[in-house]
Amino acid sequence: MTIATSHLRCSYYLVLTLSLGRPGVAFPAETASPANKAAETSPDAAKTTKAKPSDKGKAEELPPARTDWTVAPSGAAPATPTPAPASDAKPADAPLTGPNGEACPEPEPAPNLPRSDTYKGMPFQPGEEARYILKYGLVKVHVGYGFLRVQPPTKHTMPVARKNGAVVEEARWHRVFAAEAYTGDWYKMIFAGHDKMQAFSRPWDFGVTKFYISQNEEKPFVRRYHAEKWLDFDHVNCRVTERMVDHKKKREKTEEHFLQPSADDALGAVYKLRTFNYQLNKTERVLVYTSEKNWWLEATPVALEEVKTAFGTHKAYKLNVKTYLGKELQQRGKLFVWIAADHPNHPMLRVEGEVTFGSIYLELDRYTPGAA
Repeated sequence: MTIATSHLRCSYYLVLTLSLGRPGVAFPAETASPANKAAETSPDAAKTTKAKPSDKGKAEELPPARTDWTVAPSGAAPATPTPAPASDAKPADAPLTGPNGEACPEPEPAPNLPRSDTYKGMPFQPGEEARYILKYGLVKVHVGYGFLRVQPPTKHTMPVARKNGAVVEEARWHRVFAAEAYTGDWYKMIFAGHDKMQAFSRPWDFGVTKFYISQNEEKPFVRRYHAEKWLDFDHVNCRVTERMVDHKKKREKTEEHFLQPSADDALGAVYKLRTFNYQLNKTERVLVYTSEKNWWLEATPVALEEVKTAFGTHKAYKLNVKTYLGKELQQRGKLFVWIAADHPNHPMLRVEGEVTFGSIYLELDRYTPGAA
């Protein structure tokens, strides 16, 4: 599998996202958008840190997220963003219809929440960082580390309504989630990878607006793979615009796909799992878009267990997670996620999955809460 879109099974995508990048298999496609429109980003927007095993707690600052979400292919001049006005309208393209003829519904106007409400009432806040040990295979070989991070609110211009045959675009505050995963030096003779993701999520319904992924991977005796992908989500017209650049082959392509309005991305869905008031055997559902598909994630609490990790011992809901396209179950193996029940931030403590390409496992070993 590569970052290029394919008939990637939804369960694969979810497992890989939850495991923050499983070594040996290219990170599946999802990402943020092409957009030549500028993303209006707050001055303190989106800085991430990483600490490799050899760092012994030291943090290295990564560059801030680009405000225009556009990275030019090799040899091309970078795009120059033009700040978008607070409100804009342009002629509307016809809304997309679904693969089975599903009509795009008339959208409700997007709420205009203040910055202070972006993370209001959420169990996660800006500055939160969770580090996970990544393991693979039946013997649970330690292959690397993964991070989930919550970043400051970011203001981004997006379609908010259709009016008189035109699409109205206005700026809205977004939550920003980020993920990063890399393999350790001890595993580089088998596989070396460093993948990153970032998502802009609407605070009123978790609907994804932009998603970006960078995939940088290499196997011994195999060419290095370096690709990036951007997804731009238009919930008003049920449209996803995907742009992928393969830097090694110097190839670029752009595609459009049908979006079920209010769909989350797989990264946002991980955070949404932390917001439910779980009851044993009561299933919660999340609508997710990945890999050209709109599908349902179902999470059913099957037990309340005591889970011991490096972060401590906590009571946690054990969720049996399943993925569906319509009524058709997509995954081939089992996937379980443990969400802390007795911690105010309800962090994800553990993930275990069995799929056709093997077993994956991740466990929280370090957690820093954010601040409201």
